Amino acid sequence: MQHRTLHFISPNFTYDKLEPPFFKDIVDVFEDRMLHWLILPAKELLKTCHGEVAAIALATSYMEAIEIYLSGLDSKGRSREFFVRGFKAVFARNTGPDFMHDALASALYELMRCGFAHEGIFRDGIYFSKTRPEAFLITWPKKAGELDPKGKLQSAVINPQRFVDGIEAHFDSYIRDLRRMPRSPLHERFKAAVDLKWHIGGRERIIELTEDEFYRGA
Repeated sequence: MQHRTLHFISPNFTYDKLEPPFFKDIVDVFEDRMLHWLILPAKELLKTCHGEVAAIALATSYMEAIEIYLSGLDSKGRSREFFVRGFKAVFARNTGPDFMHDALASALYELMRCGFAHEGIFRDGIYFSKTRPEAFLITWPKKAGELDPKGKLQSAVINPQRFVDGIEAHFDSYIRDLRRMPRSPLHERFKAAVDLKWHIGGRERIIELTEDEFYRGA
């Protein structure tokens, strides 16, 4: 019996989409992957009972990932650096002075990103609430009534809906920029990241079975 397997490379596209790999088609696949595998699932989790923290855990992966495409570089061995830069690109200067913004980004990497990745839950100092309208509310020590530049982040309260909204807004803007002409350094860095990560033009079969073995059971 003949079988025809469709090798989907994103929710809505097969390998045919990238044969040949025109830039516009690469952007379509990238948008399809990030939107339907990360952003929209995070938004759906926000609607479920007690799903806010799971939504944050999923959406947090956007920070390091988007910085790979923004920089055109690999994050291997530089995860914290890429997370911090990605976070600052998404939530640019919305938390007060630069020293607070840098501290918040680093703390979220340590307490939230690593907490979820290694322990399955955020670490002490990270809290979630839908009460405040901001994506982040942070507490910081003061000295003589002023924010202490030498202080450290005490806590961060995250509004899950605003957090995911911020990521979605950044992604929408980035996709629009990629689709603009003429080519720019933004396009070149994006393409460099695709070359690093996607291996377009390599072998398509990723399961070491023939189609008959796959359908019959090896």
